[in-house]
Amino acid sequence: MKQLSPQLLTQIRKVAQELPPAMLSTLIEDLTGIDMGTNGNGLSKQLCQKLPNTHWRQGVVDLLVLWQADYQSSDSFALAAALSAAAHCKTESRRELSLELVWTGPNPQESPLRRTDQALLQLIRSAKEHLLIVSFAVYKVPEIADALIKALNRGVSLQIVAETPGDSEGKISYGLTTTFGSDILSRAQILVWPMEQRPKDSKGKHGSLHAKCAVADKEWVFISSANLTHYALMLNLEMGALIYNRVLADEILCQFQTLIESGLLRLAQCR
Repeated sequence: MKQLSPQLLTQIRKVAQELPPAMLSTLIEDLTGIDMGTNGNGLSKQLCQKLPNTHWRQGVVDLLVLWQADYQSSDSFALAAALSAAAHCKTESRRELSLELVWTGPNPQESPLRRTDQALLQLIRSAKEHLLIVSFAVYKVPEIADALIKALNRGVSLQIVAETPGDSEGKISYGLTTTFGSDILSRAQILVWPMEQRPKDSKGKHGSLHAKCAVADKEWVFISSANLTHYALMLNLEMGALIYNRVLADEILCQFQTLIESGLLRLAQCR
């Protein structure tokens, strides 16, 4: 039996990692019994029609092209089996999380907990290629701002997703310009959740952009109850986690990328 090429194996792993479990299971089921020798375009369309994300669809198309060119087999069961094995490895890798609790607030027993600001600064300072920062409120965090400027100076791509005074309808008072200034905002991609894209209840009250997280280089993940404010990072009682896990990091990035592609998150008009 011919061995699969590293490029094909990489694409199998990529598809298995990026597709949500339910969609991956559907793809594997659909592959079983399909004649891989049929028209390539028709086969790609048949398998991709249930995938709502363009990035996922392209991944499956690339996989089919590599499989048919490299493996030269019409046995779709073999490809389904390869994806199943990759999915199993993905599930097992979730059990191997490197996780550290982070904390803001009283610590009477002096437990060895990382402070929230220290954990976030570690993530920002470790970034080499890409940073995603998400927060509801952003205000008075000069050390964080300085770390972000240094990240930009070393070539890191920075995305910031945050609530703004205009879109929050008074829920927050200070915008990103007050905290970060033009040095960061002119070089980062600033994304907001437009008011017209937000759900509302029967009384007309809309949802808020209330997530707080950060991702560095598709490896490190920071998730916390803390906003990006001085009070949240230094004075409040807040809890979160600093996690090293590529699968989780990639899933978070894919989730936000889907929001961008669907138009739910948009580039800020005013920075």
